[in-house]
Amino acid sequence: MKKVQLFEEVPGLYGTFRVEENVIQKIWAEQDFNVENLHTSCGMKLKVVSQGIWNRTEEGPDFKNAVIQLNEKEFSGDIEIHFDAREWKNHLHNQNKNFDRVILHVTLFPSKELKINTFTSSGTKIPQIVLLPLLSQSLEEYMEEAAIKSLASEVSDLPLKLVSPESMFEFKKDVQKLAQVRWEQKKKFAKKKLKTAPFKQVFHESFLEALGYRRNRSPMLRIAQFHPWQEWSNKVVSASDLFDSETEWKTKGQRPANHPKVRLEQYAKLWEMNPEWISQVENTKIPKNKKSLQLNRETLGIHALRKVWKEEILAQTFGGGKIDTLWIDVCLPILSAFHGKDYFDTWYYWPPGDFPVFLRSFVKKTGIAGNSLKTPFSNGVLQGALGYCIKKQLIN
Repeated sequence: MKKVQLFEEVPGLYGTFRVEENVIQKIWAEQDFNVENLHTSCGMKLKVVSQGIWNRTEEGPDFKNAVIQLNEKEFSGDIEIHFDAREWKNHLHNQNKNFDRVILHVTLFPSKELKINTFTSSGTKIPQIVLLPLLSQSLEEYMEEAAIKSLASEVSDLPLKLVSPESMFEFKKDVQKLAQVRWEQKKKFAKKKLKTAPFKQVFHESFLEALGYRRNRSPMLRIAQFHPWQEWSNKVVSASDLFDSETEWKTKGQRPANHPKVRLEQYAKLWEMNPEWISQVENTKIPKNKKSLQLNRETLGIHALRKVWKEEILAQTFGGGKIDTLWIDVCLPILSAFHGKDYFDTWYYWPPGDFPVFLRSFVKKTGIAGNSLKTPFSNGVLQGALGYCIKKQLIN
């Protein structure tokens, strides 16, 4: 019998949006969360040796034949994924012998009740772990990735549907507001990260994660966590060895320049060329616009700042749109959260980094940017457009 896909309505940036259970299953399948120092809800030390085989078609647990360690003792069995611990009993798994091999119950959200235990039909207690506090980005950003993939696919015509007089008016009115919402979200998540580790380690993890793009973010984050910035600073890591240490790289169809091994080599080169680069980022002065001047790249000093970022801090080890993506997705949100200052204007008017082609095309059709030197593409406009498209995708 085919598995039924469940979903949960979750409050988000653009209103309530629908999270399908397979998104949570995908997070587990790719181990796309902080896997360091894991503990179950009852306090046992947890290590995931193998996440198991994703069961997408048959009735029964979501992952088969997983291997975990609990307090360094190894167990083999199945993994079940739910939004909340209550679903175990609501779905009658406690009466179903097909779930007697479950060795770990994974939930997205913590239970509202302080303690909900999970038992098999034979009365064995199953340890539990909550994913939400371990996620490397907000839940809505995971959903955005799914929406972007759908929007960018050949079968998606959503951006075309949005190009109508009514949608143009709505989009132009909302673009900066939606960009502001996305900025606040990125800043908020950066602040959350800074509560878990010192600035340099947070920056190191975020930078490597961004170098993994969407497909290889998880293994890059694991490398950053298991090999902190001090190891790179002391040059005791080998990019080639680190690449070989991970087995879950996704490289099919990837541009050679974006290959994770190439990115790891570039990152090692950065540390070699400029060992103090993270300290320089931490102390970078972000110019403020004078209130009497119009906001643009010139009045915000963006051209000069971008040159410092590319040539002095990054020591020209990176090029293309990636230098802008790293600045707007990593540097500015973390610096803003760390220093307690708002850098929205700089973030908004900064040149765009890596954005899907369909998004640039959509913005150009709106006439708001991309049609002349006077209205160049900017990060903020494309961020607002992305928020608008995702808002429509998630609520339609």
